[in-house]
Amino acid sequence: MSASKLKSLSTTDLKLMFEKLCIEQYDSLERDEIAAFNRRYDKIQAIEDELKSRPGDQRRVLMELFGHPNMQVRLTAARANLAVDYVAARREIQEIVDSKWFPQAGDAGMTLHFLDTGFNRPT
Repeated sequence: MSASKLKSLSTTDLKLMFEKLCIEQYDSLERDEIAAFNRRYDKIQAIEDELKSRPGDQRRVLMELFGHPNMQVRLTAARANLAVDYVAARREIQEIVDSKWFPQAGDAGMTLHFLDTGFNRPT
């Protein structure tokens, strides 16, 4: 998806597209289709970048996806919001770890480890 196409979409449309792509990522993981998972990663990142570039950093809209029944949606939305609301995003990531819903719980645990060691810093 081109950056110009993303610019033309509403914040709500971007959130819905983000959610759909994350669910597709989850399904790809379940089928062990890593290439399909990775193709969606770039699209999700483009949506995050577009939301971040909007006045007031509109990634906050993705916080509406916290508590989503799909763990990939929750994890990706929480990561996207670490720079926006660190406390709420970290709490969501910890809930995913505590759920023991793998592989997302393992990925969430690594995210917390990287944050705690300073290896990753939210931007």
